[in-house]
Amino acid sequence: MKRVLFIIPFENLYPPMSGGMQRGINLLHQLSMHFEVTAIIGQDRNSFLQACNDYPALKNCTILSKKEGEKPVDIFSLLPQKLSKAFRYRYWNRSLKGPAGDDFLSIYPIVKDLLKHKEFDCAILEDQSLINIAKVIRRYQPNVRIVYDAYNVNTVLAESALASGQITEKVYEVIKADECNLSTLVDDVFTCSDQDLLQLIEMNKGKLKGAVIPNGVNIPKYEPRTEPIPADIMNNILFCGSLDYLPNQEGLAWFCREIFPLILQQKPSTRLLVVGKGKPDEELSRLLKGEAIIYYGMVDKVSDYYKKAAVAVIPLLSGSGTRLKLLEAMGNRVAVVSTSVGAEGITYTDKKNILIADDKAAFARGIIELSDHKEMADKMAEEAFSFVENTYDWNIIGRKIPAYLNGSNR
Repeated sequence: MKRVLFIIPFENLYPPMSGGMQRGINLLHQLSMHFEVTAIIGQDRNSFLQACNDYPALKNCTILSKKEGEKPVDIFSLLPQKLSKAFRYRYWNRSLKGPAGDDFLSIYPIVKDLLKHKEFDCAILEDQSLINIAKVIRRYQPNVRIVYDAYNVNTVLAESALASGQITEKVYEVIKADECNLSTLVDDVFTCSDQDLLQLIEMNKGKLKGAVIPNGVNIPKYEPRTEPIPADIMNNILFCGSLDYLPNQEGLAWFCREIFPLILQQKPSTRLLVVGKGKPDEELSRLLKGEAIIYYGMVDKVSDYYKKAAVAVIPLLSGSGTRLKLLEAMGNRVAVVSTSVGAEGITYTDKKNILIADDKAAFARGIIELSDHKEMADKMAEEAFSFVENTYDWNIIGRKIPAYLNGSNR
Protein backbone atom coordinates (compact mmCIF):
# COMPACT_ATOMS: atom_id res chain seq x y z
CA MET A 1 0.00 0.00 0.00
CA LYS A 2 1.36 3.40 -0.96
CA ARG A 3 2.15 5.86 1.82
CA VAL A 4 0.71 9.27 1.09
CA LEU A 5 1.44 12.58 2.79
CA PHE A 6 -1.47 15.03 2.42
CA ILE A 7 -0.93 18.65 3.50
CA ILE A 8 -3.83 21.10 3.75
CA PRO A 9 -3.49 24.39 5.67
CA PHE A 10 -7.13 25.43 6.25
CA GLU A 11 -7.78 26.17 9.92
CA ASN A 12 -11.47 25.31 9.66
CA LEU A 13 -11.42 22.30 7.38
CA TYR A 14 -14.35 20.65 9.16
CA PRO A 15 -17.14 21.41 8.83
CA PRO A 16 -16.19 22.62 5.33
CA MET A 17 -17.42 26.16 4.69
CA SER A 18 -16.03 26.77 1.21
CA GLY A 19 -15.52 24.96 -2.06
CA GLY A 20 -11.80 24.53 -1.39
CA MET A 21 -12.48 23.00 2.01
CA GLN A 22 -15.13 20.67 0.62
CA ARG A 23 -12.77 19.47 -2.08
CA GLY A 24 -9.88 19.08 0.37
CA ILE A 25 -11.73 16.99 2.93
CA ASN A 26 -13.28 14.79 0.24
CA LEU A 27 -9.91 14.17 -1.41
CA LEU A 28 -8.49 13.24 1.99
CA HIS A 29 -11.41 10.93 2.65
CA GLN A 30 -11.05 9.18 -0.71
CA LEU A 31 -7.28 8.81 -0.30
CA SER A 32 -7.81 7.28 3.16
CA MET A 33 -9.93 4.52 1.58
CA HIS A 34 -7.06 3.33 -0.62
CA PHE A 35 -3.74 4.38 0.90
CA GLU A 36 -1.85 4.71 4.18
CA VAL A 37 -2.33 8.44 4.69
CA THR A 38 -0.69 10.94 7.00
CA ALA A 39 -2.36 14.35 6.92
CA ILE A 40 -0.98 17.64 8.18
CA ILE A 41 -3.87 20.05 8.73
CA GLY A 42 -4.37 23.61 9.95
CA GLN A 43 -7.29 22.81 12.25
CA ASP A 44 -6.78 21.49 15.78
CA ARG A 45 -6.86 17.70 15.72
CA ASN A 46 -9.66 17.06 18.23
CA SER A 47 -12.23 19.25 16.51
CA PHE A 48 -11.25 17.89 13.11
CA LEU A 49 -11.72 14.27 14.21
CA GLN A 50 -15.45 14.97 14.55
CA ALA A 51 -15.36 14.69 10.74
CA CYS A 52 -15.12 10.90 11.12
CA ASN A 53 -18.89 10.84 11.64
CA ASP A 54 -19.44 12.15 8.10
CA TYR A 55 -16.24 10.81 6.53
CA PRO A 56 -15.64 7.42 8.21
CA ALA A 57 -12.49 6.48 6.27
CA LEU A 58 -10.66 9.31 8.07
CA LYS A 59 -10.39 6.92 11.04
CA ASN A 60 -7.67 5.17 9.00
CA CYS A 61 -5.70 8.39 8.61
CA THR A 62 -2.90 9.70 10.87
CA ILE A 63 -3.71 13.35 11.63
CA LEU A 64 -1.10 15.94 12.60
CA SER A 65 -2.08 19.54 13.32
CA LYS A 66 0.11 22.58 12.84
CA LYS A 67 -1.47 23.92 16.04
CA GLU A 68 0.32 21.18 18.00
CA GLY A 69 3.76 22.02 16.65
CA GLU A 70 6.29 23.68 18.94
CA LYS A 71 7.34 27.24 18.19
CA PRO A 72 10.88 27.30 16.76
CA VAL A 73 13.68 28.55 18.96
CA ASP A 74 16.71 29.63 16.95
CA ILE A 75 18.91 32.63 16.28
CA PHE A 76 16.04 34.37 14.48
CA SER A 77 13.97 34.27 17.69
CA LEU A 78 16.08 37.16 19.00
CA LEU A 79 14.68 39.46 16.31
CA PRO A 80 11.34 41.31 16.33
CA GLN A 81 8.55 39.02 15.16
CA LYS A 82 8.18 40.45 11.66
CA LEU A 83 11.90 40.24 11.00
CA SER A 84 12.23 36.79 12.55
CA LYS A 85 9.48 35.45 10.27
CA ALA A 86 11.07 37.05 7.21
CA PHE A 87 14.58 35.71 7.88
CA ARG A 88 13.38 32.28 9.02
CA TYR A 89 11.27 31.89 5.89
CA ARG A 90 14.15 32.75 3.60
CA TYR A 91 16.51 30.40 5.44
CA TRP A 92 14.08 27.46 5.48
CA ASN A 93 12.96 28.12 1.90
CA ARG A 94 16.55 28.53 0.67
CA SER A 95 15.49 31.61 -1.29
CA LEU A 96 15.57 35.38 -0.93
CA LYS A 97 12.43 35.78 -3.03
CA GLY A 98 8.80 36.05 -2.01
CA PRO A 99 6.90 37.11 1.11
CA ALA A 100 7.12 35.08 4.32
CA GLY A 101 4.21 32.64 4.16
CA ASP A 102 2.53 31.82 7.47
CA ASP A 103 1.35 28.41 6.24
CA PHE A 104 4.87 27.47 5.17
CA LEU A 105 6.36 28.64 8.47
CA SER A 106 3.86 26.74 10.63
CA ILE A 107 4.01 23.51 8.63
CA TYR A 108 7.73 23.35 7.81
CA PRO A 109 8.92 22.01 11.23
CA ILE A 110 6.27 19.26 11.19
CA VAL A 111 7.11 18.23 7.63
CA LYS A 112 10.84 18.24 8.31
CA ASP A 113 10.53 16.06 11.41
CA LEU A 114 8.07 13.71 9.73
CA LEU A 115 10.24 13.20 6.65
CA LYS A 116 13.18 12.28 8.86
CA HIS A 117 11.25 9.44 10.49
CA LYS A 118 8.85 8.13 7.85
CA GLU A 119 9.17 7.44 4.16
CA PHE A 120 6.45 8.36 1.69
CA ASP A 121 5.66 7.40 -1.88
CA CYS A 122 3.54 10.44 -2.68
CA ALA A 123 2.87 13.90 -1.25
CA ILE A 124 -0.20 15.97 -2.15
CA LEU A 125 -0.15 19.72 -1.53
CA GLU A 126 -3.54 21.39 -1.17
CA ASP A 127 -3.36 25.17 -1.70
CA GLN A 128 -0.86 27.43 -3.43
CA SER A 129 0.42 28.76 -0.09
CA LEU A 130 2.17 25.40 0.37
CA ILE A 131 3.89 25.17 -2.98
CA ASN A 132 7.38 25.81 -1.57
CA ILE A 133 6.96 22.89 0.82
CA ALA A 134 7.74 20.84 -2.29
CA LYS A 135 11.38 21.99 -1.97
CA VAL A 136 11.52 20.68 1.60
CA ILE A 137 10.11 17.31 0.56
CA ARG A 138 12.66 17.04 -2.26
CA ARG A 139 15.45 17.92 0.16
CA TYR A 140 14.70 15.01 2.50
CA GLN A 141 13.06 12.45 0.19
CA PRO A 142 14.04 13.14 -3.44
CA ASN A 143 12.03 10.24 -4.89
CA VAL A 144 8.64 11.21 -3.48
CA ARG A 145 6.05 11.89 -6.16
CA ILE A 146 4.67 15.38 -5.47
CA VAL A 147 1.18 16.35 -6.61
CA TYR A 148 -0.31 19.84 -6.41
CA ASP A 149 -4.09 20.00 -6.23
CA ALA A 150 -5.17 23.08 -8.18
CA TYR A 151 -8.80 23.55 -7.20
CA ASN A 152 -8.62 26.86 -9.09
CA VAL A 153 -6.26 28.43 -11.59
CA ASN A 154 -5.35 31.21 -9.20
CA THR A 155 -3.86 33.43 -11.90
CA VAL A 156 -7.33 33.72 -13.44
CA LEU A 157 -8.82 34.77 -10.10
CA ALA A 158 -5.92 37.14 -9.48
CA GLU A 159 -6.52 38.89 -12.80
CA SER A 160 -10.05 39.78 -11.67
CA ALA A 161 -8.82 40.82 -8.24
CA LEU A 162 -6.14 43.02 -9.80
CA ALA A 163 -8.63 44.66 -12.15
CA SER A 164 -10.94 45.50 -9.23
CA GLY A 165 -8.09 46.84 -7.08
CA GLN A 166 -8.29 44.11 -4.45
CA ILE A 167 -4.66 43.07 -4.92
CA THR A 168 -1.52 44.85 -6.13
CA GLU A 169 0.46 44.15 -9.28
CA LYS A 170 3.24 42.71 -7.10
CA VAL A 171 0.91 40.16 -5.48
CA TYR A 172 -0.49 39.23 -8.88
CA GLU A 173 3.00 38.60 -10.26
CA VAL A 174 3.87 36.32 -7.30
CA ILE A 175 0.71 34.24 -7.87
CA LYS A 176 1.36 34.00 -11.60
CA ALA A 177 5.04 33.13 -11.16
CA ASP A 178 4.18 30.28 -8.77
CA GLU A 179 1.76 28.72 -11.24
CA CYS A 180 4.09 29.23 -14.21
CA ASN A 181 6.85 27.38 -12.32
CA LEU A 182 4.83 24.41 -11.09
CA SER A 183 6.74 22.05 -13.39
CA THR A 184 9.98 22.82 -11.54
CA LEU A 185 8.46 21.97 -8.15
CA VAL A 186 5.94 19.16 -8.58
CA ASP A 187 5.55 16.00 -10.67
CA ASP A 188 1.82 16.22 -11.30
CA VAL A 189 -1.23 18.41 -10.82
CA PHE A 190 -4.84 17.56 -10.11
CA THR A 191 -7.37 20.00 -11.56
CA CYS A 192 -11.15 20.30 -11.45
CA SER A 193 -11.63 20.48 -15.22
CA ASP A 194 -9.96 19.78 -18.58
CA GLN A 195 -9.87 23.52 -19.22
CA ASP A 196 -7.90 24.18 -16.01
CA LEU A 197 -5.48 21.34 -16.76
CA LEU A 198 -4.79 22.58 -20.27
CA GLN A 199 -4.30 26.13 -19.02
CA LEU A 200 -1.74 25.10 -16.38
CA ILE A 201 0.11 22.91 -18.90
CA GLU A 202 0.26 25.87 -21.30
CA MET A 203 1.47 28.20 -18.53
CA ASN A 204 4.27 25.68 -17.86
CA LYS A 205 5.19 25.43 -21.57
CA GLY A 206 4.08 21.82 -21.87
CA LYS A 207 6.40 20.56 -19.12
CA LEU A 208 3.60 19.72 -16.66
CA LYS A 209 1.30 16.71 -16.55
CA GLY A 210 -1.65 15.76 -14.44
CA ALA A 211 -5.18 14.44 -14.17
CA VAL A 212 -8.66 15.88 -13.90
CA ILE A 213 -10.20 15.02 -10.54
CA PRO A 214 -13.50 16.90 -10.73
CA ASN A 215 -15.36 18.27 -7.76
CA GLY A 216 -18.24 16.20 -6.50
CA VAL A 217 -20.93 15.85 -3.89
CA ASN A 218 -21.84 13.35 -1.20
CA ILE A 219 -25.40 12.52 -2.13
CA PRO A 220 -26.58 10.95 1.16
CA LYS A 221 -25.01 13.76 3.19
CA TYR A 222 -27.11 16.43 1.47
CA GLU A 223 -30.42 14.73 2.39
CA PRO A 224 -31.94 15.84 -0.91
CA ARG A 225 -35.57 16.72 -1.32
CA THR A 226 -37.46 13.48 -1.99
CA GLU A 227 -40.87 15.00 -2.66
CA PRO A 228 -41.89 17.30 -5.55
CA ILE A 229 -41.47 21.03 -4.96
CA PRO A 230 -44.25 22.34 -2.66
CA ALA A 231 -46.43 24.97 -4.36
CA ASP A 232 -45.84 27.55 -1.61
CA ILE A 233 -42.12 27.84 -2.35
CA MET A 234 -42.32 28.08 -6.15
CA ASN A 235 -41.57 31.81 -5.93
CA ASN A 236 -38.33 31.36 -3.94
CA ILE A 237 -34.90 31.65 -5.60
CA LEU A 238 -31.71 30.61 -3.78
CA PHE A 239 -28.13 31.84 -4.13
CA CYS A 240 -25.63 29.86 -2.05
CA GLY A 241 -21.91 30.67 -2.01
CA SER A 242 -19.06 32.25 -0.07
CA LEU A 243 -19.49 36.03 -0.15
CA ASP A 244 -15.81 36.67 0.50
CA TYR A 245 -15.01 35.06 -2.88
CA LEU A 246 -14.71 37.75 -5.58
CA PRO A 247 -16.51 35.88 -8.42
CA ASN A 248 -19.48 35.24 -6.08
CA GLN A 249 -19.60 38.89 -5.02
CA GLU A 250 -19.43 40.07 -8.60
CA GLY A 251 -22.00 37.57 -9.88
CA LEU A 252 -24.52 38.07 -7.09
CA ALA A 253 -24.26 41.86 -7.41
CA TRP A 254 -24.97 41.55 -11.16
CA PHE A 255 -27.99 39.35 -10.41
CA CYS A 256 -29.40 41.72 -7.77
CA ARG A 257 -28.77 44.83 -9.85
CA GLU A 258 -29.66 43.67 -13.39
CA ILE A 259 -31.72 40.48 -13.27
CA PHE A 260 -33.80 40.40 -10.09
CA PRO A 261 -35.67 43.66 -10.91
CA LEU A 262 -36.77 42.11 -14.23
CA ILE A 263 -38.20 39.13 -12.35
CA LEU A 264 -39.98 41.32 -9.81
CA GLN A 265 -41.64 43.31 -12.59
CA GLN A 266 -43.48 40.17 -13.70
CA LYS A 267 -43.64 38.27 -10.40
CA PRO A 268 -43.66 40.72 -7.45
CA SER A 269 -44.08 37.85 -4.97
CA THR A 270 -40.64 36.39 -5.83
CA ARG A 271 -38.11 36.21 -3.01
CA LEU A 272 -34.34 35.81 -3.27
CA LEU A 273 -32.74 33.80 -0.45
CA VAL A 274 -29.00 34.37 0.00
CA VAL A 275 -26.86 31.95 2.02
CA GLY A 276 -23.11 32.19 2.43
CA LYS A 277 -20.26 32.94 4.79
CA GLY A 278 -18.11 36.04 4.55
CA LYS A 279 -18.74 39.76 4.53
CA PRO A 280 -20.21 41.23 1.32
CA ASP A 281 -18.46 44.29 -0.11
CA GLU A 282 -20.08 47.73 0.14
CA GLU A 283 -22.10 47.52 -3.09
CA LEU A 284 -23.37 43.99 -2.42
CA SER A 285 -24.26 44.86 1.19
CA ARG A 286 -26.46 47.67 -0.10
CA LEU A 287 -28.11 45.45 -2.71
CA LEU A 288 -28.86 42.70 -0.19
CA LYS A 289 -31.01 45.11 1.81
CA GLY A 290 -33.70 44.98 -0.88
CA GLU A 291 -37.20 44.24 0.43
CA ALA A 292 -37.57 41.07 -1.65
CA ILE A 293 -34.20 39.67 -0.53
CA ILE A 294 -33.68 37.55 2.58
CA TYR A 295 -29.99 37.43 3.54
CA TYR A 296 -29.21 34.59 5.96
CA GLY A 297 -25.42 34.73 5.97
CA MET A 298 -23.61 31.59 7.15
CA VAL A 299 -25.88 28.70 8.17
CA ASP A 300 -25.31 25.36 9.85
CA LYS A 301 -27.11 23.17 7.32
CA VAL A 302 -27.26 24.34 3.71
CA SER A 303 -29.62 21.54 2.66
CA ASP A 304 -32.41 23.11 4.75
CA TYR A 305 -32.32 26.20 2.53
CA TYR A 306 -32.38 24.26 -0.73
CA LYS A 307 -35.67 22.83 0.50
CA LYS A 308 -37.03 26.37 0.71
CA ALA A 309 -36.39 27.17 -2.98
CA ALA A 310 -37.67 26.09 -6.38
CA VAL A 311 -34.68 27.46 -8.32
CA ALA A 312 -30.99 27.91 -7.49
CA VAL A 313 -29.01 30.54 -9.39
CA ILE A 314 -25.33 30.53 -10.36
CA PRO A 315 -24.89 33.98 -11.98
CA LEU A 316 -21.08 33.91 -12.20
CA LEU A 317 -19.23 36.12 -14.67
CA SER A 318 -15.68 35.03 -13.80
CA GLY A 319 -13.75 32.41 -11.89
CA SER A 320 -12.01 29.08 -12.33
CA GLY A 321 -12.41 25.45 -11.37
CA THR A 322 -15.68 23.54 -11.03
CA ARG A 323 -18.63 25.15 -9.25
CA LEU A 324 -19.40 23.07 -6.21
CA LYS A 325 -22.46 25.22 -5.56
CA LEU A 326 -23.92 23.98 -8.85
CA LEU A 327 -23.33 20.31 -8.01
CA GLU A 328 -24.63 20.92 -4.51
CA ALA A 329 -27.87 22.40 -5.86
CA MET A 330 -28.31 19.50 -8.26
CA GLY A 331 -27.60 17.03 -5.46
CA ASN A 332 -30.40 18.63 -3.48
CA ARG A 333 -32.89 18.15 -6.36
CA VAL A 334 -33.26 21.86 -7.14
CA ALA A 335 -33.55 23.23 -10.69
CA VAL A 336 -30.60 25.45 -11.64
CA VAL A 337 -30.25 28.53 -13.85
CA SER A 338 -26.61 29.42 -14.49
CA THR A 339 -24.34 31.40 -16.76
CA SER A 340 -22.03 29.32 -18.95
CA VAL A 341 -19.13 30.53 -16.77
CA GLY A 342 -20.97 29.33 -13.67
CA ALA A 343 -21.31 25.85 -15.17
CA GLU A 344 -17.74 25.54 -16.51
CA GLY A 345 -16.14 22.16 -15.96
CA ILE A 346 -19.51 20.36 -15.68
CA THR A 347 -20.71 18.08 -18.51
CA TYR A 348 -24.30 19.35 -18.29
CA THR A 349 -27.07 19.18 -20.90
CA ASP A 350 -28.71 22.59 -21.35
CA LYS A 351 -32.49 22.62 -20.98
CA LYS A 352 -32.45 19.07 -19.60
CA ASN A 353 -30.65 19.16 -16.25
CA ILE A 354 -29.91 22.90 -16.17
CA LEU A 355 -30.84 26.17 -17.90
CA ILE A 356 -27.90 28.22 -19.25
CA ALA A 357 -28.34 31.96 -19.81
CA ASP A 358 -25.62 34.56 -20.34
CA ASP A 359 -27.60 37.79 -20.67
CA LYS A 360 -29.84 39.31 -18.06
CA ALA A 361 -33.11 39.01 -20.00
CA ALA A 362 -32.60 35.31 -20.78
CA PHE A 363 -31.55 34.62 -17.19
CA ALA A 364 -34.71 36.28 -15.85
CA ARG A 365 -36.90 34.44 -18.38
CA GLY A 366 -35.42 31.11 -17.38
CA ILE A 367 -36.22 31.67 -13.70
CA ILE A 368 -39.76 32.88 -14.42
CA GLU A 369 -40.41 29.91 -16.69
CA LEU A 370 -39.33 27.42 -14.05
CA SER A 371 -41.23 29.11 -11.24
CA ASP A 372 -44.38 29.32 -13.39
CA HIS A 373 -44.23 25.67 -14.49
CA LYS A 374 -43.93 23.39 -11.49
CA GLU A 375 -43.81 20.18 -13.54
CA MET A 376 -40.94 21.55 -15.62
CA ALA A 377 -39.00 22.53 -12.47
CA ASP A 378 -39.66 19.14 -10.87
CA LYS A 379 -38.51 17.28 -13.97
CA MET A 380 -35.33 19.37 -14.35
CA ALA A 381 -34.53 18.92 -10.65
CA GLU A 382 -34.93 15.15 -10.98
CA GLU A 383 -32.76 15.03 -14.11
CA ALA A 384 -30.12 17.09 -12.31
CA PHE A 385 -30.12 14.79 -9.30
CA SER A 386 -29.76 11.68 -11.48
CA PHE A 387 -26.94 13.35 -13.43
CA VAL A 388 -24.99 14.22 -10.28
CA GLU A 389 -25.66 10.87 -8.61
CA ASN A 390 -24.28 8.94 -11.60
CA THR A 391 -21.40 11.24 -12.54
CA TYR A 392 -20.29 13.48 -9.67
CA ASP A 393 -20.71 11.40 -6.53
CA TRP A 394 -17.38 11.53 -4.67
CA ASN A 395 -17.29 7.74 -4.40
CA ILE A 396 -17.31 7.57 -8.21
CA ILE A 397 -14.74 10.34 -8.61
CA GLY A 398 -12.55 8.79 -5.91
CA ARG A 399 -11.83 5.74 -8.06
CA LYS A 400 -9.78 7.90 -10.42
CA ILE A 401 -7.29 8.86 -7.71
CA PRO A 402 -5.71 5.45 -6.95
CA ALA A 403 -5.85 4.56 -10.65
CA TYR A 404 -3.73 7.63 -11.40
CA LEU A 405 -1.35 7.44 -8.43
CA ASN A 406 -0.74 3.71 -8.89
CA GLY A 407 -0.08 4.14 -12.60
CA SER A 408 3.23 4.81 -14.29
CA ASN A 409 2.47 8.49 -14.85
CA ARG A 410 5.56 9.98 -13.31
